[in-house]
Amino acid sequence: MGEQLQVTRSAVWKMIKKLTVYGVAFDTVKGKGYALLTPLVLLEARWIKKQLNLDQVEVQVFETLSSTNDYLKACQARLPIQICLAEQQTHGKGRLGRDWYSPFGQNLYLSCRYAFQKEISELSGLSLVTSLAVVAALRERGVSQLAVKWPNDIVHARGKLSGSLIDIQAETHGACHAVIGIGVNVNMRQANDAIDQAWTSMRQLMGVDVDRNELCVSLINTLIRYLKRFEAHGLADFVKEWSAHDCLMRQSVAIHQANGRVRGVVTGINAQGHLLLQLADGTVQAFSSGDTTLCKSA
Repeated sequence: MGEQLQVTRSAVWKMIKKLTVYGVAFDTVKGKGYALLTPLVLLEARWIKKQLNLDQVEVQVFETLSSTNDYLKACQARLPIQICLAEQQTHGKGRLGRDWYSPFGQNLYLSCRYAFQKEISELSGLSLVTSLAVVAALRERGVSQLAVKWPNDIVHARGKLSGSLIDIQAETHGACHAVIGIGVNVNMRQANDAIDQAWTSMRQLMGVDVDRNELCVSLINTLIRYLKRFEAHGLADFVKEWSAHDCLMRQSVAIHQANGRVRGVVTGINAQGHLLLQLADGTVQAFSSGDTTLCKSA
């Protein structure tokens, strides 16, 4: 390894120690060297950018970050579209203050900063559109039988596969930009007790290791296409597509919010992307946020 990389044996050993700290597993044979127990293909910013159907885009890949969303929120915009990826997040974030488990080199932790020529009020429903973009990209890479659990969970019968987190910031002259964070379980084999719900990964569903660089290209291209469509036509252009992937439609659910829990039957979404629940008294109420769980009986 040292000869091929043109480094000393000591340099190889130091890199192995570094990867071990990141949780990468090796087999070690004295006098022979090291072997990865599972494939490890790192993300390549230059290759990803070259494959994108975009001109004005910046792609950055980091070895480790606290959070890809936090990084983009803190840095100054240089191009209309900025993509930030990390091999590992030390404080990855999910919705409602939850942690997002982010082991090194296994999954996809991607954030996209996108400038909208719209008021913040016009971006209602963006999380739903993002979820549909993720489903379309995963389907392109060979994953089928996926559904969306309002507003942003991509699920399979085996468990949750992906989620997103969106931060929106206002700018001058009525414009705003969104930082869209997407996490996808790609080649993850185990999570110990780090995830407190049923989950799955692309590898578990497909039976093979997935090239994260190729997945990244599909996800970025699809996401930007969906964002441009949303900017031009709004959420109304996605209603039919949402209905085809909505796993809560006509289901009895409980929606949990800070001030309590409400139970009802899902009747769809409204023009703003809010969840519509028919309550026990027959009235229909709209919810803009909350955590939903399926009830065992109506």
